[in-house]
Amino acid sequence: MARFLSPEWFAELAEQGAGPAGTAPRRPDLVVEVAVAGLAEGELRYQLVVEGEQVHAVAAGEGAWPPELRLATDYETAAGIASGQLSAADALASGRAKVSGDASALYTLAGHLAGLDLLPPALRAATTF
Repeated sequence: MARFLSPEWFAELAEQGAGPAGTAPRRPDLVVEVAVAGLAEGELRYQLVVEGEQVHAVAAGEGAWPPELRLATDYETAAGIASGQLSAADALASGRAKVSGDASALYTLAGHLAGLDLLPPALRAATTF
């Protein structure tokens, strides 16, 4: 079982088909930089890259695109969202997560993003939070 946001977790995510798809020839639909505070290692940054019906988590340093949005939160909130125990909308509404950048990109794609899931169910079940 991989710990959420560890290098092993990102490797398992890529193995299960939700990792980076390679260098896209065109700009993805949306790129969100996620900053998670409160880890023993300090702050961790990664990107969520939305391309059509797929979303990919890309570890720090692997993203090829500048983000439209930045999401800042703590580990507990990020883990709640990833585990399915907390919705991103609830985290934002309660102030547990903050968004900056081009919010119009988020509103434009809101309906489309509602059905996307970062984690394959098998990985979610095998992740320790």
